[in-house]
Amino acid sequence: MNTESLLRAVRPVHVLFPRLDQSASAEPKFWSIQLDGLHQNHLKASANRLRDDRKRRGQPVSDDVSLKLSGLHKGIAKALGARSFDAWRDSEQDLIEFLLANGMTQPADLIHWSLSPLTARQVSDRLFNSGLPLPKRIFTGVGSKLFVARGRGRFDIFDLSGRHMSEEGILEWCEARANECVLPLHRESDWDVDAPDYVELTGRDLLLQAFRLEYINPASNLLGDNLVAPAQRAPEFRIYGASEEEIALEQRVFGIFREVIEQSELGWAEIVRFPGSDNIIFLKGANGAFDWVLRDQRDGAFVGNPYHPILMSQELPSAMNVSAFNAHLYFKTGEWYERLEHSAETRHYTEGGTQETWPGYPQLLMRELTASRRNYSRPSQPRGWRAANFVPHQLDGYCLMVSPLVTVKEFWSFFDGSDWQKNRVIRSGHNLSKLEPDLAAVNLHDEDSVPASVTWFDAVAFCRYYEKKTGLPVRLLEVEEWKKISPPPAQDIKKDGWGDLTWVVVGGDGKGGGATSHRYPEACSGGGSLCFRKELIWRENPERLPFLSVVDFGEWLADYAHGHAPVANAATGRALMTGPLDRDRCPAHLTMRYKGLKVGFRICYVAQFDA
Repeated sequence: MNTESLLRAVRPVHVLFPRLDQSASAEPKFWSIQLDGLHQNHLKASANRLRDDRKRRGQPVSDDVSLKLSGLHKGIAKALGARSFDAWRDSEQDLIEFLLANGMTQPADLIHWSLSPLTARQVSDRLFNSGLPLPKRIFTGVGSKLFVARGRGRFDIFDLSGRHMSEEGILEWCEARANECVLPLHRESDWDVDAPDYVELTGRDLLLQAFRLEYINPASNLLGDNLVAPAQRAPEFRIYGASEEEIALEQRVFGIFREVIEQSELGWAEIVRFPGSDNIIFLKGANGAFDWVLRDQRDGAFVGNPYHPILMSQELPSAMNVSAFNAHLYFKTGEWYERLEHSAETRHYTEGGTQETWPGYPQLLMRELTASRRNYSRPSQPRGWRAANFVPHQLDGYCLMVSPLVTVKEFWSFFDGSDWQKNRVIRSGHNLSKLEPDLAAVNLHDEDSVPASVTWFDAVAFCRYYEKKTGLPVRLLEVEEWKKISPPPAQDIKKDGWGDLTWVVVGGDGKGGGATSHRYPEACSGGGSLCFRKELIWRENPERLPFLSVVDFGEWLADYAHGHAPVANAATGRALMTGPLDRDRCPAHLTMRYKGLKVGFRICYVAQFDA
């Protein structure tokens, strides 16, 4: 194996280093670059690729000081712990000799195990940014034969024991047969490719198989010493709002898991420091396998616009551009991100939050940073004057101007013939989730004055259109804002059931939304339609803002994550799909026509202090 191959990266590795085009007094700006490996040629290739990726029409790359090759080479080398590119190149032979002397001859991914949630950044942050002593070994699971019998677990225990049991019962039954073969198995088709042809599962093996997701995964973190040796600190678990009994069971299961992994060398990697750099740590596995992590490395490229490719950055409403916060999380060096996440989630439950009100990590992290970091303040919202067609609502420290629901007429005046109408489906064709194409079917069979029915992306596109038209920095309501301004629900469905709550959406065949074939365009002539047919029920909040209070209509809210967004239902005060509003979200690329439902939206903005 040549030296370039020996030093190659075995997974995407993104390294941060400061840009050259900045003053000493400014907040540091960083490049994030995908590093192909540790060889000088890898550094050069990575620098060239960054330059190519940053080319702009009409501006030669050579004009950008921050993209000069010499500066990029030096920046990458310093991120690796060298004084300069020349110094890194001169130390290359020392690195090769160090690897060979320590028996590290085969580059391998010793971190990613399909049955563990560990990432390379987690390992890097624990080793470099936690402030904890460097462990001698770490258990990543790679090469371990734990959980090899995929799909086996509780039902096998019930079958073998002849009865259903509680969690404690399962534990006691398995521990009574801890080292006894209870289930011999020949290799099955859905097992991993490196699984053995035959296994004999003991009681403990079957216990860990059964409890992997609920009890082993929350313990598979690097917060405490759960997965490192020597274990000098108490284990920490990523479980929240649990009872004392649940925590006690978690501790018992983890104790068994830890005992099992310590009985084998499989799945463990030795931690080896390279004397030539404080920014690289090697992981040494069996049979010459080795891996490495860097200080402040990232697992992927920075994503400033999570809505791409459906919405381009210049098409986002200024008040919904999340790139600044995303950039802070991504480019903040020296951060132990797993600890930050854990602290944020712990704060949520300590302060009375529940699973139902869990808002997602962006909101949790924003709250944690604001509460725990003196030098961090929540990004300020752009503000506008008080427009007459918006209703003011005094919230915590700001005045929120809120519109009525956007009507079919208002939306169609923007949508019909617009670039967005032409581009929306084309762009989403590059996405796994394609935007619902036929908005006419859920809008143009209604009167112009009723609420429009759109996808979440259409609602955001309208916000940008309205901002450009009026200068007002409008956006969608956030979940917490909607909760504060919406009228009390017409009925508590958890307590009293559905009662006589109103349903108003019908298909083109006259049948209700849940029964009509017009939910599915391919099932009816002309593509079908959904519309409002009965009298709509409106309720006002104390500020006289109207809300459509029917079961089968909801409002898109701003809190988008992973292709889904919340939809609020004014009749129930819950999500449109009847679950908790914070968690029970709808696919952002659909109008919910396929469920016989309609989803509209309203816009809002923060008023100027003196408005």
